[in-house]
Amino acid sequence: MLTLRDTVAYVAPARADDLGKTLYERFREEPDTLIVPVLDQDNRPIGLVERNTFILRMAAEYGRALYANRPISGLMDAEPLIVEAAVELEAFTSDILSYRASDLLRGFIVTDGGRYLGVGTVLALLQAASEMNRRGVLALAQANASAEQARTFMTAVVEAIPSMVFVKRADDHSYVLLNRAGEKMLGHAREDMIGRTDAEFYPRQLAEIYLARDREVIQSGEVRVIEEDHVPRKDGSMAIIRTKKIAIPGPDGQAEYLLGVSEDIAERKRAEAQIARLAHYDPLTELPNRLLFQKGLSEALARASRREDLVAVHCLDLDRFKTVNDTLGHPIGDALLKAAAERLRRCVREGDTVARLGGDEFAVVQTGLSDPSDATRLATRIVEALAKPFDLQGHQVVVGASVGVAISPNDGSDSAELLKKADMALYRAKADGRGAFHFFERAMDDQLQARRSLEVDLRVALIQGQFELYYQPLFDLASNRVTGCEALLRWRHPTRGMVSPADFIPLTEEIGLIAPLGEWVLREACREASGWPNHVRLAVNLSPAQFRDRRLVATVVSALAESGLPAERLELEITESVLLQDNAANMSILHNLKALGVRISMDDFGTGYSSLSYLRSFPFDKIKIDQTFVRDILEDPDALAIIKAVLDLGASLGITTTAEGVETEAQLEELRRQGCSEIQGYFISRPKPASELAEALGVGFAATRPQGQGAVQVTAFKAAPRSSTISGVVAQEHMKRAVPSRKR
Repeated sequence: MLTLRDTVAYVAPARADDLGKTLYERFREEPDTLIVPVLDQDNRPIGLVERNTFILRMAAEYGRALYANRPISGLMDAEPLIVEAAVELEAFTSDILSYRASDLLRGFIVTDGGRYLGVGTVLALLQAASEMNRRGVLALAQANASAEQARTFMTAVVEAIPSMVFVKRADDHSYVLLNRAGEKMLGHAREDMIGRTDAEFYPRQLAEIYLARDREVIQSGEVRVIEEDHVPRKDGSMAIIRTKKIAIPGPDGQAEYLLGVSEDIAERKRAEAQIARLAHYDPLTELPNRLLFQKGLSEALARASRREDLVAVHCLDLDRFKTVNDTLGHPIGDALLKAAAERLRRCVREGDTVARLGGDEFAVVQTGLSDPSDATRLATRIVEALAKPFDLQGHQVVVGASVGVAISPNDGSDSAELLKKADMALYRAKADGRGAFHFFERAMDDQLQARRSLEVDLRVALIQGQFELYYQPLFDLASNRVTGCEALLRWRHPTRGMVSPADFIPLTEEIGLIAPLGEWVLREACREASGWPNHVRLAVNLSPAQFRDRRLVATVVSALAESGLPAERLELEITESVLLQDNAANMSILHNLKALGVRISMDDFGTGYSSLSYLRSFPFDKIKIDQTFVRDILEDPDALAIIKAVLDLGASLGITTTAEGVETEAQLEELRRQGCSEIQGYFISRPKPASELAEALGVGFAATRPQGQGAVQVTAFKAAPRSSTISGVVAQEHMKRAVPSRKR
């Protein structure tokens, strides 16, 4: 009696921690593999992954993003059909037809003593059942019994299989069997097909192909697989099937029948096409992604080299896209990206390629250029098109775009180089004020190399302690004395000398160094300020990036506790961009800092567009008037009017106002007349290193005007005992959670 051991086929197993992308590549490389068993460390089966189901899940929206890097344990069927190899075939087939017929289609796992032996498939079952049926017929005939019992059993097996099963005679290739699934797949009734050949159903050329395949199977005696066949149905539609064929020998050992099993793979082909599309197209905008863009660019460059024409690459970013995302939400941001993509499509000619490279970054390949002026015209169209307002779900949004352009062959002859140089030009366009385009220039490459060198040096500087703090006094006009100092970061490079903050501060934010550097500034400034007289406050700037660290409050508490500086002597300066980004979370951090007793100041007031609303939503202790207004206070009536309005606003709200950038006595006196309470600028003092400031803090500090102007004596610091504790119950609670650690 045949057992399942006679039907088993070995398939290399997988492990539960294998990644989805690994299994996907395996299915692509092994088209005959329909199922993969999943084993534990003892080689016992714990699951099964079926090819079609797996590919459909990978093809779903974001399927590859969700499953490619996840273990297949989350994708497998954890309750597969597992059968011991010693089970008799007839008993197994009768039993499985009763309650798990679908497992015949996808396959099952065969074990030997609980450990993996192989898999069972429908084709192997049919072969074994045919042999069993042949033996059974002979045995029943010899026993003078009816052969009908064996035929009835065989018919039940074939009819229950959800794949198409067909049998043809080996001599004339006429059909002798077609199951119910085959009728549905082909659209022909079995009564119409039995006894007839393919030539009576299909066009002559197609029938000849089918006949040649059948003869090859019969002659070879081996299993043949047709991976994809497009077979016309009776209604004129097309069935897409995958077929396995094998010759069935008769009593004399010669091929008597041809057995075939076909599965409908139309859904799988659609899934594979969807996976291929997801691999090359952005699902949000339906534009080509970076991978397809680079392929298209390489092909365009190859064609251009043969024709000796030009190819331009336009890289562009949407200006202020992050602000839209942060203030109006991601659904509006997505709608903006889709609308921008549509405008870009309308800007280009047929044959040009528009792609989304990621985030708010797009690119265009412009082909067939006769001279660079063609690229100028397209860049102009792009800037103008994206500068127009977008109407998005009731919100009118204005963003604009910056564009960088590189042209082959002058700027590069391969896709990577051309894209890199277009990106450099984009960086320059953004640096020049946005809303414009810029062509690549050779000097940009030198600037990029210099920037990369500066980035490396910055990382080394943080490790080696090359940074210093300078302090600029804040002068109280009512008491005529210095009442605070703002900590300003300086970098003393071993070979470059003093590096301007304008050169390295933006870079530290870009490369993620601003958080650790900002923490060092806070701790070091608190330590040095703890030795100042009690009436002198310390002002420290906080970057928006530092607010992404939810430990910011604990860090401030730790710096105060470590240094002994009272919380009320620390003033933290922020810009309104802090409140534009994740407003609710950042506002919560500000309230926690305020509860410590720390003072909060709004820096660069008047340069943004939402400052007034923030003054209502948070009780700021100080607003600092940007130096751009102070610079023009004597010549520009509008600047004076703005300053007066801010001063009046501060007075009505009980908020201290500080004017930045005061450089002359005339500016100081005008600010005093307007009611300004505090000033800062070169007229009082340039930023000084801690050592020079400490000298001035000894007994007093004289701030005098430059020689040639009337003498002005300013009484500044006077020594006084300082507190070593942080006041307030809330501060004590934060101190319990803080772990002081001095970073030098």
